[in-house]
Amino acid sequence: MTTLDATAVAQRLHLGPEYRAWLDALEAIGAPPGGVALPHAEAAERLLAKLGLDEPDRAAVVGALPSNADQPELWWLLERAYHAVLADIGRLDTAARWPMLPAHLGAAGRCFWVFVYLCAVPAIRQWHQDHAVPDDVSWDTLADLGRHMRLYRRRTGSVGLDVPWWIALHFRGALFALGRLQFNPYRLNSGPAGPLFWYDAQTTESLGDGFRTGDLVLGVHIPESGPLSPSACDASFQAAATFFAERFPDRAGKLATCTSWLMDDQFLEYLSPDSNIVQFQRRFELVPGTRDADDSVFRFVFGRVPATLSEIIPRTTLEHAILDHLSKGRHWHMRTGWLHLITG
Repeated sequence: MTTLDATAVAQRLHLGPEYRAWLDALEAIGAPPGGVALPHAEAAERLLAKLGLDEPDRAAVVGALPSNADQPELWWLLERAYHAVLADIGRLDTAARWPMLPAHLGAAGRCFWVFVYLCAVPAIRQWHQDHAVPDDVSWDTLADLGRHMRLYRRRTGSVGLDVPWWIALHFRGALFALGRLQFNPYRLNSGPAGPLFWYDAQTTESLGDGFRTGDLVLGVHIPESGPLSPSACDASFQAAATFFAERFPDRAGKLATCTSWLMDDQFLEYLSPDSNIVQFQRRFELVPGTRDADDSVFRFVFGRVPATLSEIIPRTTLEHAILDHLSKGRHWHMRTGWLHLITG
């Protein structure tokens, strides 16, 4: 039997040159010393339910689970990608690659990272326990996997995950769900967290501690999971300040930042002052700079990007505002804002 290596795997799975750097990194890290324990059948079904997957996604993932005997090339990738996840647990900054596998690999390719994260559950759960992360916070955090798979099915009609780089934060201890909001500690102007926009060097120096490049801050993320009520957000921000101060004091910053289309102050033209979006924005000081984000708005609000505006029938005040704005030839923007975290 031929020993597999990165070149052989690329040839047999028809992975193009864009995968070369990732394959070389996997070959360098190698298989984990203890191997891979991929749960199957009922055990996999139960664990996938804990990770937030609904039917038919659970059944589809279980049906696509690979084995070393039947899919040795995919198993080669799985072993090494799993080992890379293990190596990243507890790291604040990482340059890990998380590419989507090509469409010709079908459900097994679309679910590849789901298999990886399924294997990694025991390790990240143990790390959470070692750091006194409450059980409900631990499972709520990891269950974001199922939420993103529901969004994928809503967009495409099939099982899959297209944001493995994002879910990687959850499975390496770099992000936590704390009530309505999610938080990840990061260093300003480093790593994928950004922020997208920040002040120039002269301004950051004048603002002082907490605003400088390399300072620790908390990134704030808004999952699509119900109303963004002020009371729920109050509880999340207070929980985050306490959580990081008590359990991860080396990652507790003075500021929280949020980069989102929900931070676009153009919504003030359309929404009432007591709307949840406007009240959320008012918590933050906006940073100069914008980037067009029409597609992000469509995906978040309507689940897809239409070919024409006439395809969308608005129902809510927010949906009417979005379409009215675009019909005038204007664009929605990504903005970054910050606020001071209040502890105690």
